[in-house]
Amino acid sequence: MDAIELLRWQCRRTYQWLELTVSDVTPEQARWRPPGRANSIAANYAHAVIWADVDIMRHFHGRDPLLAGWSAKLGVTEDVAQLGSLIPDEWGAEFDWTVLREYGCAVRDSVERLVDELNPAELERRFQMQPVRLGMWTGLDVYDLHANHHIRLHGGEIACLKGLQGARGYLGGADE
Repeated sequence: MDAIELLRWQCRRTYQWLELTVSDVTPEQARWRPPGRANSIAANYAHAVIWADVDIMRHFHGRDPLLAGWSAKLGVTEDVAQLGSLIPDEWGAEFDWTVLREYGCAVRDSVERLVDELNPAELERRFQMQPVRLGMWTGLDVYDLHANHHIRLHGGEIACLKGLQGARGYLGGADE
């Protein structure tokens, strides 16, 4: 198995896992804010899918992200991508969970399609991760993050937030 085949496998498994994790989340659970400084399920999900969209499409490929067509439906301005890696405190209460999930599925489809189209030269291509001031990245860096690690990290937070609300966090088989 080469790096691209591994990314394809990880991408599909990761996004299937995320969708399974949020499949039973109600709008009320999605908006719930835990005590302290933790973010809601909706805020974590929005952060994960918006950044996958923006970092891959705009920063790596130089194209308009899907967010450009979804921002009005989501109730955010497209300049949300200029916020860096922060999750604004007000996120979660603002999102229509159904619309956010639809956008998340569109992002998943886009990321999976782009991973399918990757070639070795793109994995090695270096680019400046701007405007988020993260320095020099490669295609492998950005795809490894947004087709795997970043989605799993925030999916784990979502599972924990479900558990804090009395729901089962993970909804998968033994290998999940």
